[in-house]
Amino acid sequence: MIDSEVFDFVERCRKHTATGPLLSDLLETVRNLGFEHLILSGVPLGGQKLAPMVELNGWPAGWFERYVEAEHATVDGVCIYSAKTLKPFLWADVPAKWSDTEGSRRVAGEATEFGIWSGFAVPMLSVHHWQSVLSFASSAKSCTLSPRHQVQLVTMAVYAGMSIQALSDDGDDDEGLLTDREREVLLWAAAGKTSSETSQILGLTERTVKWHSTRAREAFGVATTTQAVVEAVRRRLIHP
Repeated sequence: MIDSEVFDFVERCRKHTATGPLLSDLLETVRNLGFEHLILSGVPLGGQKLAPMVELNGWPAGWFERYVEAEHATVDGVCIYSAKTLKPFLWADVPAKWSDTEGSRRVAGEATEFGIWSGFAVPMLSVHHWQSVLSFASSAKSCTLSPRHQVQLVTMAVYAGMSIQALSDDGDDDEGLLTDREREVLLWAAAGKTSSETSQILGLTERTVKWHSTRAREAFGVATTTQAVVEAVRRRLIHP
């Protein structure tokens, strides 16, 4: 791949108004580097489900369904490592403590049934998630990329992520995710108050406070109130 192809993709990114054409464009462009599939998603943590966090799904038919149904994200070394680094990496370079587990080896083995053998991941900071990753997948049993090709992939991944963010900002209204009371409960949780203390401050029963906390967690698809606080701050819905 030559640099002009990357710059042409970056220029087209600004013109895409929907995720479908953006996905098709990116897939077509990275085929020149030997990648047939890709996925852009938030990295699930602490019980979060993967499916609602996916922003571009270019995985093979059937593989995404199996991956989600089996909750492979909880044991997949590539997914786990994507939450621990912001440095782009070849799948083969995931440290053994995460890649050489029974669960991770099982995921890698099942992926080959769908023509996925190797890949390259680009972790990124995200407004809507703890962290995101754009993972490129190849049918080649060994993925070899020159430093220049890695930079090209990172550049395209970053601009694709920025484009997705712009589309999300245009189409979503995060302001409606939480009620005023849910915001209050999260604010006091951010200040370190327990449900009991928050109930006294707001003049509510502790059961009601816990109910609002639950609704806030459900709104963000997270498992704990702490995670809901982080998401609310990240999306600028509360300002502790």
